[in-house]
Amino acid sequence: MKAHRTHRDPQFAAMDQVAEAIASADTIMITTHINPDGDAIGSALGLRHILCGLGKTVQVVSQDGAGQRYKFLPGAQTIQTSADRPYDLGIAVDCGGLDRVGNVREALLRCGKVVRVDHHAVGESFGDIEYIDAQAAAVGEMITALAERMGASISEEAGECLLASIVEDTGCFQYESVSPKSFRICADLVEAGADLHRVVRNLFWQHSEGATRMSGHCLEALKMECSGRLAWTVARDADFARYRASHEDMDDVVHELLSIAGVEVAILLRETQEDYRVSLRSRDYVDVADVAREFKGGGHRRAAGCRITRSDSAVDALIASAAKRLK
Repeated sequence: MKAHRTHRDPQFAAMDQVAEAIASADTIMITTHINPDGDAIGSALGLRHILCGLGKTVQVVSQDGAGQRYKFLPGAQTIQTSADRPYDLGIAVDCGGLDRVGNVREALLRCGKVVRVDHHAVGESFGDIEYIDAQAAAVGEMITALAERMGASISEEAGECLLASIVEDTGCFQYESVSPKSFRICADLVEAGADLHRVVRNLFWQHSEGATRMSGHCLEALKMECSGRLAWTVARDADFARYRASHEDMDDVVHELLSIAGVEVAILLRETQEDYRVSLRSRDYVDVADVAREFKGGGHRRAAGCRITRSDSAVDALIASAAKRLK
């Protein structure tokens, strides 16, 4: 059995600093990384509900909004794509670098104080306070712990958002990051009123016919490298129109590639009119965030992203970078 953390742990000290910053702020902006996933949107909205419950004026600002996939979450319709006022406190969740917030960067820097909350100890250090917990499976776990530390209640709405954060970032409890604590937190969130079935249904069981057909098309065109340890494919710009699919609809394709027996690294390139949006995933040991950083991207060890130019040479360089880490 693992030893319980003590109150001398750095995470508790950081939580206390965050709690003090929240207590002294009247207006708070919450932001996250570009092209946000479920952990980013779920933890941001969960924190918003908690802080609104404390009487704070809170706004979630995300360059790319909530996206269609996460519009079912309570409060998703309130997310703005730009900041329209200064804030006493800015909180960046699930963000590995200041540039990862996109066009919200300047608004974040204008805040009276900046806090970074992340569950990966990689990336660029920034902000006045950093609350980092590499043992957490998702930022949703950290926000739940912060609420407990502040003595704040978690409403049904907050619980649903935080549950979505954890469910998606653990692949519905499939990944190595899941701990006994993850299940205990989720049980508490369900007791608070979060609907696990609704969350799972909206995150994993809502594919359109067009998205399913395009996913099949991309999987049919997959390429294997490095003796079957690297799988990659391209979602072509013309096919998005052909199948009436969106870029969000392709999120599961990279996981399908990674599910192939023997594959350690999976790469999906989503073609746009300007460039390729790249999603990288690994199974056991390759740090794909390190690959992404070579191309001015970022992310986590097992899940990362970047953008590259629409050229064969750029694609070759990306595949070569991933292959190098498999040798």
